Amino acid sequence: MSVEPSALEEAGARVATASTELPSPAAALTPGQQQHLQAYAQINLVDTLNMRCYADVSVFHPINIAFLNLRANSKALLAIGAGQRAIWSEGGGNNVLVGLGLSTSAPALYLRSFLINAREIIVEPFQDCAQLNIALYVRTEHTQLRGRVELPPGASVTLQSRCDRSSLIGLSSFAMELQ
Repeated sequence: MSVEPSALEEAGARVATASTELPSPAAALTPGQQQHLQAYAQINLVDTLNMRCYADVSVFHPINIAFLNLRANSKALLAIGAGQRAIWSEGGGNNVLVGLGLSTSAPALYLRSFLINAREIIVEPFQDCAQLNIALYVRTEHTQLRGRVELPPGASVTLQSRCDRSSLIGLSSFAMELQ
């Protein structure tokens, strides 16, 4: 397998080049407006990477995620690494089970916010939560998933694939084997 620069790095280089070649009306923007325009372009690049992954990748890997000891009104973030061609998914294709599983150790689960988008999972419980389990897929052709977590004090998260398991606390980066 050849080593290629990541799609996000290539796209970022195109944005940097394009920003130096701005047409005269855009060159008249204030530095703050130019910064906003470049941030918007960067977001569009990530969105394009996500859409290409969704359209082109048909490999699904099951992942189990267990958040432990989340405090009320705290926020937990689990994100796929920037530039990695991977997105969270509900599965699909070739008779693969489709769905998202969510369970907890509590009799009832009250969440202030719960978000799963292409690259992030954000959980914010309304009350203390001893354990929250999420079962879903990651859509990627890579054999390794890389990312980061941001957890409140005292909380941890355990990520488990078919062949690897990692437990993380605080502000951490991770890499786990998928096959």
